[in-house]
Amino acid sequence: MIRKGKIADFKKLNQPWAWGNKEWERKGQIDYIKGIKECKQEFWVVENEKEIIGELHIYWDNEDKDEANGKDRAYLSALRIHPNYRSQKLGTKLVERALARIKEKGYEEVTIGAYKHEPHIQELYKKWGFTHLIKEGVEETTEEKPHFLLFMKKL
Repeated sequence: MIRKGKIADFKKLNQPWAWGNKEWERKGQIDYIKGIKECKQEFWVVENEKEIIGELHIYWDNEDKDEANGKDRAYLSALRIHPNYRSQKLGTKLVERALARIKEKGYEEVTIGAYKHEPHIQELYKKWGFTHLIKEGVEETTEEKPHFLLFMKKL
């Protein structure tokens, strides 16, 4: 089942496959919760009968206006599926539901980021229609500071 998440669901996601134990990951989780409370983003989950097995966040507005601008461009972030449930199209279904939600809100564009060192993720995003590379940069919020690519899809 795919549903809109609740802040209480974060406790269920406090596992190594979703949110690790590094300090910057814990801070990131706090930032996501703040964004949800401020209505700048939504949180969507995939769950089975027993547990939450996936998550995805939709930003409506963000400091980085290339990602989400609060008017017509939304941003997808933190797409995660439990390793035991991958290759079952759950990520695709979760993204499809998020795209439907973004359209419901009247947004015309959506962005998603991928790390430069993960070409398989980039290919998946291209398959989903994220074909316009609009930005490259270095993610400063993590210890590793990886290079990222920001892709856009018109709805």
